[in-house]
Amino acid sequence: MKKIKTSFIEILTKVSEKFARSVPLNIISSSFMMIMPIIMIGSISALFNGINIGGYQDWLSSSGIQFYTLLNTVYQFTVGFLGLYLVFCIGYQFSNKNGLNKHAVTVGIFSLVSFLIITPYTMANAETFAPASISFSWLGSSGMFMAIIIGFIVGSIFKFCLDNNIRIKLPDAVPPEVSNQFSVLIPGIITLALFALINFVFTMTPFGNAQEAVYSIVKIPLYYVSASVFGFYFLNVFMYLLWFFGIHGGMTVGPIMMMLFLPLQMENLTAFQAGHPLPHLIVGGQISVGTGSLALVVAILLVGKSKANRSIAKLAILPAFFGVDEPAYFGIPMVLNPIFFLPWVIIIPALTVFGTYLLQVVKLVPYHNGTQVIGQTPFFLINLFTMGWQGFIAGIIFFIISVLIYIPFVNVYDKQSLAKELESENII
Repeated sequence: MKKIKTSFIEILTKVSEKFARSVPLNIISSSFMMIMPIIMIGSISALFNGINIGGYQDWLSSSGIQFYTLLNTVYQFTVGFLGLYLVFCIGYQFSNKNGLNKHAVTVGIFSLVSFLIITPYTMANAETFAPASISFSWLGSSGMFMAIIIGFIVGSIFKFCLDNNIRIKLPDAVPPEVSNQFSVLIPGIITLALFALINFVFTMTPFGNAQEAVYSIVKIPLYYVSASVFGFYFLNVFMYLLWFFGIHGGMTVGPIMMMLFLPLQMENLTAFQAGHPLPHLIVGGQISVGTGSLALVVAILLVGKSKANRSIAKLAILPAFFGVDEPAYFGIPMVLNPIFFLPWVIIIPALTVFGTYLLQVVKLVPYHNGTQVIGQTPFFLINLFTMGWQGFIAGIIFFIISVLIYIPFVNVYDKQSLAKELESENII
């Protein structure tokens, strides 16, 4: 049995290490982190725009200061342009992760230009004097997957050209600031010519443009992900399973969940701020009961008698309240503690994922509105911001249930701890 357990830990560790060392996932994760402040600011503006309590909406639209217009403008140029910001960040991070640091900004800019080249626009009309215009629809969440693809392609072109000296070389006497810009001309020309050709080819397809083609293809797996509560539950279980073995589950599973669910969250957020019905049920967010340790720490403080356990719980409760679990994970410990495996990895995720799904299906709790909240925000505020007062109340109930679930497991662990303390006192 011990050999099987050791082998299982080794397999999980190898899987986690592969994910952690995965350059593409690191690029995507780092890029999303770069735009996260923009997403949060846009989420706050959408939240204040979409609240529908009493006469708030009437006041918002009729106020002399036109707060609705101001908030909508902030939202449009933050969340509404996510694809545009993301493509630059992907190109930039690709360069940093692949030894092109001094060309990172240049690769990011060429990624941005390439993204605009394949984005459909209306040409200027000389007869009516109508200027050229571009639709915002592909610059936001709908263009995020295209942004990722373009950033990787542009970065790969630059890396191939620069690694193989396909560049313009100037004499050594020329300052580096000048020679570096000339060295990227050839890969830049290849990049823009390629995407101009791609744009032309797709205009002759039923899709009409490359953005529509990629989004239509991506929508198929996204539809099944958004329709599968079991897939979302599996990702949660896998994340906490990694944590159980001392592997940072958030760093391993987080980039995958962000890539899968963020576009769906942004579509819900767009609908929310416009006052429209939210389109997606499963968007990678559930009623929060805090992160992995808060309910356990509270259960220990309620029923625990072991001095050691209570001392650790007192130290861990404040960090856990703000989403920092390591003091409890490694102090109690929860990591590699078989007593807490079942509630931590299996039962609590089932409560939050399937419980949220059930409450939303029967319309007792609204769909997740896509608002992005800082991870260290207390759980009841997360629920309030993302699922309204219904989510707030449900979160309190779910948290109480989570504490009650942990209590019998705490009692078992507490007996073991008390026995060790008593034995230690007798030895002394």
